[in-house]
Amino acid sequence: MSSLPPSYPAYAAYPPTNHPTHNSNDSQSSLSINTKTPFIGDSSFDLSTRTPSPTRSEFNYLNDIKEKKTVGERIRFYAILAVLLTAVILFSVFHTQIINGLKPVTDWLHDHSWGPVIPILILIILSFPPLFGHELVVMLTGITWSFPEACAIVAIGTLLGEIANYFVFKYACTARVEKMEKTNIAFGMLAHLVRTKGFWLVLVIRYSAIPPHFATTVFATVGIKFGVFIAAAVLSLPKAFVPVYVGYAMKPENKDNKTADKVEKIVLVITIAITVASFIWINRQIAAAKEEYIHRRRKGRQHAGKNAPSSSAPQFVSMPEV
Repeated sequence: MSSLPPSYPAYAAYPPTNHPTHNSNDSQSSLSINTKTPFIGDSSFDLSTRTPSPTRSEFNYLNDIKEKKTVGERIRFYAILAVLLTAVILFSVFHTQIINGLKPVTDWLHDHSWGPVIPILILIILSFPPLFGHELVVMLTGITWSFPEACAIVAIGTLLGEIANYFVFKYACTARVEKMEKTNIAFGMLAHLVRTKGFWLVLVIRYSAIPPHFATTVFATVGIKFGVFIAAAVLSLPKAFVPVYVGYAMKPENKDNKTADKVEKIVLVITIAITVASFIWINRQIAAAKEEYIHRRRKGRQHAGKNAPSSSAPQFVSMPEV
């Protein structure tokens, strides 16, 4: 085989010719690499009859090959993980001291009729990524008010924040997210899955480990209707009530309440079980839809090539490396 010119994309030879994967929907299998691979300026390359081969990232994604993270990405990941673990450990060890230290604030909020407005406003603000701390505010709400009152406050703040998040991202960030779909395979896969599965997937995602306000940005920008979104948001409120009860159980008056302690543990176990089950189900849906999604990406490149401006020689159309 003659060597390819330096300008030829390195990923165009993916996947190897001996790889067993085959998509029967292609008019010509993109997995059979000819001895003369087409490149820019090759008049034998006909986009109208050949589906473009998977890019390197698409091939890796289909075959669960993890791409190596850069040193900077690894440092950021472990730094964030260390901060989160440290915060959880410190709060678990010193939660009594923290609650006692915040008692003047919680008492002040409880004694004022407009006190609930403050956590509601904070929850609305924290609904916009990349801000975080929603669960801490919810927990403090459970410490400050009775359980029913705290649930009402959290429900109002959560829903108003999610609605604001939905409309801001829908009208301000849709174009940017469309571009991100084309360059980020994992995000594009999630968007494709949400569109095809609809309400039930939206609901399961809201019960999964994915932070709700991050999920809302996806729902808003990939075309999920507001009615579907708000129905799933309302039905997923019980998940938001879990940290409310944890805060309620931490109150000094509930410290020796064995019933509250048992209920707290049961609620946490059920929450973890639902989160794990949601994670497994979503991953199975992703695995089942991978080939269809990658095939659509390749067909999209083929369609883009057909509609490209004509020239003396066909142009090679490729997705950017992701």
